[in-house]
Amino acid sequence: MSPVQRYLVWAKPYWWMIAVVIGLGVLQFASPLSQPIFTQILLDETLAGKGDWSLTQVIVAMAAIFAFGVAINFARGYVTAVLGNKMMMDLRGQLYDHLQKMPVSFYDQRQVGGISSRVIHDIGGAQNLIGGGIINLVLDLLLVLFSGFLLFRMDSVLAAISLCILPLYYLSFTNMNVRIRLAWRAVHRQMERISGTLVERMAGIRIVQAFNGERQEKQRFSKQTKQHFHHTVSAHIFSNLLGRMSETLAHTGVVIIWLVGGAFVLNGKMTAGEIIAFQLLLGNLYGPIQRFADVNVTIQNSITNIERIFEMFDEKPDVTDSPDALPMPECRGDIKFDNVTYTYLSRNLIFRKDNGRSDPDLIEREKPPKRFFWIPANIAPNLPDIEWEERTGIRNITFEAKAGEVIALVGPSGAGKSTLINLIPRFYDAGTGSVYIDGQDVRNYKMEDLRRHIALVLQDNVLFSGTIRENLIYGRPDATMEQIVEAARAANAHDFITSFKDGYDTIIGERGMRLSGGQKQRLAIARALLKDPKILILDEATSALDSESEAMVTEALERLMVGRTTFVIAHRLATVVRANQILVIDEGRIVQQGSHRQLLQEGGLYRKLYEQQLKAMRPEEMKMLASS
Repeated sequence: MSPVQRYLVWAKPYWWMIAVVIGLGVLQFASPLSQPIFTQILLDETLAGKGDWSLTQVIVAMAAIFAFGVAINFARGYVTAVLGNKMMMDLRGQLYDHLQKMPVSFYDQRQVGGISSRVIHDIGGAQNLIGGGIINLVLDLLLVLFSGFLLFRMDSVLAAISLCILPLYYLSFTNMNVRIRLAWRAVHRQMERISGTLVERMAGIRIVQAFNGERQEKQRFSKQTKQHFHHTVSAHIFSNLLGRMSETLAHTGVVIIWLVGGAFVLNGKMTAGEIIAFQLLLGNLYGPIQRFADVNVTIQNSITNIERIFEMFDEKPDVTDSPDALPMPECRGDIKFDNVTYTYLSRNLIFRKDNGRSDPDLIEREKPPKRFFWIPANIAPNLPDIEWEERTGIRNITFEAKAGEVIALVGPSGAGKSTLINLIPRFYDAGTGSVYIDGQDVRNYKMEDLRRHIALVLQDNVLFSGTIRENLIYGRPDATMEQIVEAARAANAHDFITSFKDGYDTIIGERGMRLSGGQKQRLAIARALLKDPKILILDEATSALDSESEAMVTEALERLMVGRTTFVIAHRLATVVRANQILVIDEGRIVQQGSHRQLLQEGGLYRKLYEQQLKAMRPEEMKMLASS
């Protein structure tokens, strides 16, 4: 199905509201269709002193019909607003729910700003397809049919002449629609590129300013917005051109009818009231067709929005629950990797310009497949070329971790340590081999249950805008205040929390901007403690802290690790040397495995890394290492 057909199928639950809006719109026809009739009565009978209608009766009837039309118009506007916003809210919720299910690899390969552009901007435009497009189109078509019927009843010859321009209307819409849709498609794609750049650069504003990158970022943004400006102007030019073509055809039809109808009046075949009434009815025939030029812009614009929305829905998650996924009410924490290999697939978009060059900041407008169209063209989106690049994360990884053990992962940057731990909560799924928890392949568990038993503390933990309390209970919404305070005390966070005027109700800002690095880490530890997981993942949790903050965070981490199977990626030797197992990873493989003493005796990469870190350690760190 085309995107429009898919959207109409999706909108099936709202058809009853659409029918109500159309019904109210049909009732509105009373005013425009009755006005020509009463005008003829007024001119040919009442003012001429003929017929049964008095002037007062005609005016009262016309006023009543006008008042009825105003009331119906208000009711229709209200229902249309409710319909459009309800559809927008539901579609946005469904798309957001779909995006929540997409794996981490999906977000690794896309700009967050580009995704948010589809959720916010495109869905906002999609609602206009029905509310501002299809409903108005249906009503205008009905008005055309009613008007045409009345015109043929008044004078079949003039009515037939008035329809002669309809083929020209058809051809103008058929040919201009292709160009309008391609132009609006370029507008929305370029806006996605702008949104992606904007969010990315605003998030990294410190780097931009520290490296004096303001000028080049301004140039990039200016280049993108100029391209968006050109696409938007082109879209409006095509839309305006179609509108003026429709207007010209309507005026041509009116002139022809006046010419022929005037001759009929002079020859006594029609009265003056009849030709004026015919012209008023003709306005109800040509008016909707002319109005369709504006409605058509809304429809073509909305279609491009819908195409982009369903592009997102067509992205299917490759990490999902199996149909017979098992519940996981309890977890011991026994973990086994059995010959696990994972290969990253990097998705690189190739944007080609007409001159052959590629510029990822700019989107070029597609060209129509041909110059002239006799039938409406279905222009499928021409998506950018995609180039896939493979990169091995880990290969042939095999080891076992007993419940409650601490497993340290060491090795050079890019060796595959983070890839390994990302397979445990199924952020990625193993390409070959299996990851087992408590004897069961993790792919056999329900993901929600699996992740309920896992907590992460990262180097750069994400805290959400809101209160401290809301961040702490993120993994356990039903936690009591006593449990929250207990977790905060254990994480060495309670004292600094209570130093704020609002305590646990303190607003911390986006990504915890009001907090120091050490404070954010302690809140992340408290969040993990409150969740009370059986499996804990610590990824460089202390590497970015000063010595004082590191000591407090380390103390909190030691409390957090008690009784939990813990995976630690850390440069800090005091944590590594006390691990039950140390896995030395290089180029995606385990090159050494054992305890601290065993690996020192073996030599090799671990001893080399150990000696390098010893040389770089501060005196206080040497003392901490000795005490451990």
